[in-house]
Amino acid sequence: MALLSGFIYSHLLFFQPLFFLMDKISLYKLINSLKFIMFKKLLHVPLIFLISYVQSDDNVTYDIEKGQIWSLEARSNKLSIGNSKVLYFFPNDAYNTYRARKFSDWDRFSIIDGRNLVRLNKGDRVEILQSKFQSNVYEVRLIDGYEKNRKYFLIKEDLLHDFKLLEHDNQT
Repeated sequence: MALLSGFIYSHLLFFQPLFFLMDKISLYKLINSLKFIMFKKLLHVPLIFLISYVQSDDNVTYDIEKGQIWSLEARSNKLSIGNSKVLYFFPNDAYNTYRARKFSDWDRFSIIDGRNLVRLNKGDRVEILQSKFQSNVYEVRLIDGYEKNRKYFLIKEDLLHDFKLLEHDNQT
């Protein structure tokens, strides 16, 4: 038995440089694979910055001024109660809705009669007349539709999110 263990030990000593070399090779492969993984991850960083830069161009802030004309770009259908965009008849209704959204205070949310809302179709245009409630609600004039040339009220976040400013000349 001792002879067998001595034989195994002597062979292990003989092959020890080979095991050491194999260990170095596997360590080399491991290091190379880690370098490749890190290189791949580092390639993602500029890509993420590039994507965020491209997306930030869409989030251009506009100065909302009197006389500007905005067009509804969001999907909206006048006949659909659930997903249509609305204008409010009364400024308090628009402001109470704004406050309820901002503070998530739906307990004090004013109940708005559906008859006091004007539902819009995609492409309807509004003209800004004046701001109210510290520029959180805007008085607008509807340019298109059956209820055109009447004054309504619109929440600023809805204006910025759902509408697009139309380019027009101020020289005319």
